[in-house]
Amino acid sequence: MFKRKSRIALLACFVLSFVVIVISSAQGAGQPGSDADPLVTKSYVDQKFAQLSAQIASGSGSGSGSGNVDNATISALQTDVGDLTKFVLDALQEIDYLKGRVDALENGFVTVEAKAGQKIILSAGSEAILRSGAAQTIVGTYGGLVDASVGEDLDENGMQVTVQHLLISARSDGRGLEIKENAWLLIRGAYTVK
Repeated sequence: MFKRKSRIALLACFVLSFVVIVISSAQGAGQPGSDADPLVTKSYVDQKFAQLSAQIASGSGSGSGSGNVDNATISALQTDVGDLTKFVLDALQEIDYLKGRVDALENGFVTVEAKAGQKIILSAGSEAILRSGAAQTIVGTYGGLVDASVGEDLDENGMQVTVQHLLISARSDGRGLEIKENAWLLIRGAYTVK
């Protein structure tokens, strides 16, 4: 009876180990950077683009057939390569933008000195505290700032900003602060001074 139970337990362990190995190898097959799904650099895409452009210009191809390529096919390939290049460049810009946002949020609050007449435009998710001076709200396309200290929306242009209140920008649509007299602010997140 004991031998039978230990054989069943050994068989169960073997089957469980086999299942774990199969699942982990299947997961590794589609991981970015693995042999099955390698990462591609911009220089690699540029190199392939140059090779394809040279083949199109010379009229030669690596496919079978007569080697003649009509103008419609060339135009379609050029459009596809242009779209791919634009997609890669847009993705790189988005990555740079997101890196900047993460860096700004991870670094915490920074002290900003603003002169009368300047505008502080906050990006989405940015926070600001007016420490001294005077400022009024600038409303963006889709609304104003949130005064988290009192739980109110500052949704009209020219509303007076209270010193020591935490302000939050929900969107990157031009909302921010217009400095009325020299001021010091604490800002966390992305912003621009105009």
